[in-house]
Amino acid sequence: MKKTTLMHILVVVMLFVAAMSLLGGCDKTEYTLVGADMFENAKEKYAAGEQVTLYYPYIATDTDYSFYIDGEIINPDYSDEKGFIISFVMPEHDVTVSYNMVNTMEYVPDEPEMLVDYYEATVATVGGDGYFELVLRANESRTQVFIDSYSGDENGETKQTYEVPLDVVDECYDAIENCNFREWNDNPDYYGITGAYYVLKFKDGAAYTRVTSEHMPENGKELMWSVGSVLNRYLAMGTLTETD
Repeated sequence: MKKTTLMHILVVVMLFVAAMSLLGGCDKTEYTLVGADMFENAKEKYAAGEQVTLYYPYIATDTDYSFYIDGEIINPDYSDEKGFIISFVMPEHDVTVSYNMVNTMEYVPDEPEMLVDYYEATVATVGGDGYFELVLRANESRTQVFIDSYSGDENGETKQTYEVPLDVVDECYDAIENCNFREWNDNPDYYGITGAYYVLKFKDGAAYTRVTSEHMPENGKELMWSVGSVLNRYLAMGTLTETD
């Protein structure tokens, strides 16, 4: 009798465990897949731990695609039949899937960046402060080079832009290298001048170096003008492209 009772208890326990397992399986929380409508083979909701496999077959020519899961870029698989294939296991939270596409044939302008900026101004003169500035700009490929010429006083400012010969870049940087501008700011013996203000700024690797007449050697004005004079000379050779 005791043996039969023990068997009954074991059977009841096994049935209880099996039932709880089934109930637990049916009670898995489902989470939302945001962006599911942009992909094929997608559902709006997945249970935590469920395998998610999405297809993106809408492939256009001359287009680059990037895919993201919760904002993090991923590297999807690809097949000729399905297109891009995104696979992951659904976590215990909502997930956002998205993509970005870029037309590789679209023209992206190569905007000129500033290379050299020469500036001079008279200070506290009877007729008011006047200034003159030349800014050298070149696109990344160095196929176009421009000089912006600014002049101004109390009556306003005039700007003109000239496209100039490419050699101006090398000549300017040759002059810069000959003048050791990078050492100016750290030299305790240099001093400033009054009555005028000069600034030279130039691209120096990934950053810019800037020197001024507030801290320069005795011949600092002439050294800065050795760069400014190159710009001024090429300005005369240039073709006017814009005026304000």
